[in-house]
Amino acid sequence: MSDADAVNKAAVAAAGELRRLDPGPLADLRRMEAETAAPAFWRLAARYPDTIGARQEAWITILRILAILTPKGAAEGRLPLHDFNRPFGAALCDGGDPGWTGPQPIFSERRLAQLLAARGKARNVLLTRASRALATSRPPQAGLDVRDIAWAVLAPKGTARIAETYYRRLDRAEAAKKEDTPA
Repeated sequence: MSDADAVNKAAVAAAGELRRLDPGPLADLRRMEAETAAPAFWRLAARYPDTIGARQEAWITILRILAILTPKGAAEGRLPLHDFNRPFGAALCDGGDPGWTGPQPIFSERRLAQLLAARGKARNVLLTRASRALATSRPPQAGLDVRDIAWAVLAPKGTARIAETYYRRLDRAEAAKKEDTPA
């Protein structure tokens, strides 16, 4: 298995594990910092030693973001967070709502540009903030591609997918508005 496949597998599996967590451990993951990783983090690090266990600081950020995006409440009622067909960039544009028609993106282009330009800890802070905003607007039944979040943290120079999918979603909404506008 390639490193990319291992990261993708770990991100998807982690999202599935978080879906099944009780509210308390999930809240611990939302609040955790690098110095105070939650027990649920250590369990995932032990299960995925070549990915989560090997780059703990980065995965603490990834898992905190996934926990923020995982709906609150009882585990048995939660729907899956991961959806291969909903890129993170598109979800930022439409606030996680597949029925969004625009024309203004929920996450502004200015904020997207700041997020994409940031590196290191600043990138992680902006990703966390974007995820908090997305968590408040995203319908609980709408998932997103959690692999994009993992790669945004692990390979911060590789932001093209986030930008491309954000603007593709924005362009589709603008084109649909033009078609609906009488000439």
